Amino acid sequence: MAAPQEIYADTMGEITLSGGMVRIDLVSLAGGQVKEGETPKFEPRARVVMSPDGFLRSFSAMENLVKQLVDAGLVKQKGNAPAGDQASGDSAKSPNF
Repeated sequence: MAAPQEIYADTMGEITLSGGMVRIDLVSLAGGQVKEGETPKFEPRARVVMSPDGFLRSFSAMENLVKQLVDAGLVKQKGNAPAGDQASGDSAKSPNF
């Protein structure tokens, strides 16, 4: 069995629902370093297309990973709400963003 393909992306770009499928654009920084005060420019790397059900399962898995990152002290949580608390609008956030 061949190894799965790996794709590096700095972040997700646009996430849309089109034709009943969720489309997630993966993007990376274009060019060199971003100068202070400039808006980073991103270029597309790949697109992930999945069913809404698959997207919801993925979202749940990401919420669980965010909790693990907060518990491990790798990211800091905004406010005093528990990680992944959508009602308050607070969530764990990387110091890089």
